[in-house]
Amino acid sequence: MRKLSTFWLIILLPILLIGQNKRTVSNRREQMVNQALATKIDSIFAGINDTKSPGCAVTVVQNGKVIARKDYGMASLELNVPFTHQSVVRIPYSEGREFISIAAVLMEKDGLFKLSDPVRKYFPKLPEWSQNVTLWDLLNHRSGFVDEWAEMMLTQAAMSNRFDLSEFLNLLYRQPIPSVEPGKGYMYSNSDFGLLRLILEKASGKNLTGWLKERVFEPLKMTSTRMQDNSLDIVPNNATIYMPIGKKKFRLQPVQKTSPGGNYYILTNADDLERWAAAQSNSSTDVAQATARLLANVRTVPGRDNHYVFGHSYQKFKDETVVFHEGVNGFNYLTRVPAKDLVVITIGNLNGTGFADENKSIVEYLLRKPGQLQPSSLAIPQFFTKPISVPKQELEQYAGRYVWLNQTSFESYVPERKTSDFFVEGNELKCRGCGAELSSLIPVGKALFYFKDQDDVGFQIEFSQSASSAPMRVEVRFSDGYPSIKLQRESVEIWQPSKEELARFTGKYYSKHLDYYWTLELNEEGQLFIKRPTVADTLIDPDGLNQFHLIIQGSPVGGGADGWILFHKDEKGKITHFTVWNTRLMHHRFDRIEP
Repeated sequence: MRKLSTFWLIILLPILLIGQNKRTVSNRREQMVNQALATKIDSIFAGINDTKSPGCAVTVVQNGKVIARKDYGMASLELNVPFTHQSVVRIPYSEGREFISIAAVLMEKDGLFKLSDPVRKYFPKLPEWSQNVTLWDLLNHRSGFVDEWAEMMLTQAAMSNRFDLSEFLNLLYRQPIPSVEPGKGYMYSNSDFGLLRLILEKASGKNLTGWLKERVFEPLKMTSTRMQDNSLDIVPNNATIYMPIGKKKFRLQPVQKTSPGGNYYILTNADDLERWAAAQSNSSTDVAQATARLLANVRTVPGRDNHYVFGHSYQKFKDETVVFHEGVNGFNYLTRVPAKDLVVITIGNLNGTGFADENKSIVEYLLRKPGQLQPSSLAIPQFFTKPISVPKQELEQYAGRYVWLNQTSFESYVPERKTSDFFVEGNELKCRGCGAELSSLIPVGKALFYFKDQDDVGFQIEFSQSASSAPMRVEVRFSDGYPSIKLQRESVEIWQPSKEELARFTGKYYSKHLDYYWTLELNEEGQLFIKRPTVADTLIDPDGLNQFHLIIQGSPVGGGADGWILFHKDEKGKITHFTVWNTRLMHHRFDRIEP
């Protein structure tokens, strides 16, 4: 090698030093930016940075480079195991639809079928009315097939009950009429994706768990990611899922359902999601191309802002599109900003919406557009709590049945009915919601009330009326920052049938579809209740003429969905049948066989 002359050293040395100084300054600036980001993330997750909270792994990637990696909280509160980037989490049910939807598109690409194929090509015993239903219709929740668990909860006490393949198929084979117009209507149905999985397995000749591993996860080196095959399988580094039940209070997630329609949970961790995000962001990959095909053919979900049925939500901020990987309940574990080549991962073991708000707070910080990604951080309001005296006459003006406003549901286009009853008992204003416990409201101001529930969440209830002829309205705000709800008093009087009137609804009723009986009887207090051979007796409450409200239990620890029973009569006024309905149960019929 020739040596540089002294002349050229004199010329080049200052230039080299300037370049080195620029790199040093650039590196220092990058370190300062990354340190500021780490400090911001620490502040966002300060509430779980301990050994008494569920955990979360946080990764921020920009331009293909990790600029933040943090772990908080615990993978197991019982065993005192910290949460890490290797902790495997079973993400909620609807988030799994992203992976099964992409699998369907990839199988079509591999020539195994066409998404335009009719479903009866694979299961000829499906009802005649479904002859034009396609695989695309399953992906779009527009098939018309019943939701397996909405239907089966009419006969079972908990979603954790086992529901086998033959039971699942017979439920669909026996369905007399479609729930919604096939190909055009919409109803979020677990049966659609349960049936889709069965078709994918028939077409590929493989269990979908194994096919996904070979075709998708292994090529991407997502070694810890799997589709659940059996809920009792031992999974290395598996994190326990917890439900929040109050401030710093948690409970184990209820046992999951076991059925064809509930057997495509995805288990993954933060390290693997980094690889999944890279595949989504690279337009040349099979995964990105499959996602593009889905976007061109699938529907958005009602009641959700630009949310597609396969688990992506899209929001536009000036020139930037923000992509949220989340299900219908808002569990957001991965966010991408394609124009910025930015990825934010927040995967944890907290049920519900998980750490979606924290994820959005990080994205806001990085985009420097605070307040535009809603909700980011929920403001905690200050409530009046000091009791005042209010005359009984004044309390009585607030009594009545109030219907919740703007309750659009992701489940269907059927309006979601929620009501709360306010009434005066003694010298107190009390409230009871659909299936909720009775609450005594403390007057704390003019038309203003307060109470605190068993989880220490405070409620501020404010009544208002724009004019004397206008219906009374209520706004309920929550101390934990949950978005407020608004209610309006119904103009019709609350139907209050006598014991003699209620007796006319008693008798035995039969569902031909389920091959199952309900018996309606009156108890000693004159209340109407349902007797079922496999479910505990269930009280029902009048809620509109010839209509009753019930709680359809869904968990062994209580809780469930609101449902309604509407009785139908012939021209002579004789009860012929009733239908059970809610936003995912399209008037299931029970015929009266014994008065």
